[in-house]
Amino acid sequence: MTWAAFPATPAWFVLVVALAGGAVGEVLRRRLATGGYRLDDETGPPPRVPATVVPAALCLLWGLIAWRFGPLSQWALAPAYLGLAAVSVALTWIDADVHRLPRGLTRPAYPLLVVQLAIASAASGDWGALWRALVVGAVLWLVYALLALVAALLGSGFGLGDVTLAGLVGLATGYLGVSATLVATYAAFLLSAAYGLSRIALRRGGRKDDIAFGPWMLLGLLLALVVAVRPLF
Repeated sequence: MTWAAFPATPAWFVLVVALAGGAVGEVLRRRLATGGYRLDDETGPPPRVPATVVPAALCLLWGLIAWRFGPLSQWALAPAYLGLAAVSVALTWIDADVHRLPRGLTRPAYPLLVVQLAIASAASGDWGALWRALVVGAVLWLVYALLALVAALLGSGFGLGDVTLAGLVGLATGYLGVSATLVATYAAFLLSAAYGLSRIALRRGGRKDDIAFGPWMLLGLLLALVVAVRPLF
């Protein structure tokens, strides 16, 4: 499937959504800047990246999602991924800071995403996509749960937060197709491995360093959403 096969998204829609993303990102930046997500024992300096990256990232993500998914499923699919993008930016910041994916963000995202995908299916009539998303989300959750069990036996830092996030990734990508889920999964592991190797090569870390995996899962999700080749009508 070529890009020409996708319905054209009006430029005004992309611009409006991108600006709205920047505004939502600014609100999110202020919330994250307080450090209210930290537990009592989570001390230390804040992330080295300036907090202004939050509204900039959400502006870019919302514009990209609007361009990619705007007309699909009678314009009802984009909101599902816009909401997930906002949650993803917050999770990326928090996991990079304290190596934890708060259940207060990941768990509520499940019903929200399912409802929004159901609305998209109702608008397009493609209920098979919703069922596939539910199945793929459950399967990916189970795969990560097994990986977390193995990691626990080996003393690794792979945690239950990553398992919960995996279900969301499976839901979001499974709606588009299994190939999108495979892209997101492979990309997460490849990118995290490349990051770890680069730290070792630059002598900024060692093989036993605890690297937050959540941001790489979410980056893999973004890549999968962009390169997915099966459009929804």
